[in-house]
Amino acid sequence: MDDRKMIKEIQNGRKEYLNLLAEKYYDDIYRFCCYQTGNPDLSYDLAQETFLRFIRYVDNYRYKNLKGYLLTIARNVCFDYFTGEAVSHRHLTFTPLEKSAPENPAIRWADSSGIQDDLLGAVIREERSRQLVQALMKLPDIQREVIVLHSLYGLKHREIAQITGTSTSTVKSRMKQGMDKLKRTLRKEDFYG
Repeated sequence: MDDRKMIKEIQNGRKEYLNLLAEKYYDDIYRFCCYQTGNPDLSYDLAQETFLRFIRYVDNYRYKNLKGYLLTIARNVCFDYFTGEAVSHRHLTFTPLEKSAPENPAIRWADSSGIQDDLLGAVIREERSRQLVQALMKLPDIQREVIVLHSLYGLKHREIAQITGTSTSTVKSRMKQGMDKLKRTLRKEDFYG
């Protein structure tokens, strides 16, 4: 069943479909909150609050991009948390997201004495991913936000503008400035080497 049908069912009182929607989008919302806060533990609470707000206002939802709608709520929840708590992102310690990856058949053991190149490549990719996330967390919030929404969620500039309440040109500007800073940071940390 697609999102539109599930929303109609929820609006008609069939609340069991809320669990299906939450299961479908929870990981995306949680990851977005992690990128906004840099704190995986806090992000669980913020993701939960995002879905609670969605439930509260589900009757007002008008069948557009549900993922974008949820990301907008998550953005507001994160903003509310930081303005309410008077916490700065820069004071948080970042713990990289640890996600249990499914076993990759391309990664094999050569023999009992060593690691095959595929495994070493996976380790290097994981370390580079960690460096990338840490560099991303150093960006100003407004730049990190547009990069995450575009790169990780595949949203178009106009969709990001709608979520952030800005113009498309502002989104493009923040994207360019953020990507330039990200590249400089990664060069300093020898990411490309």
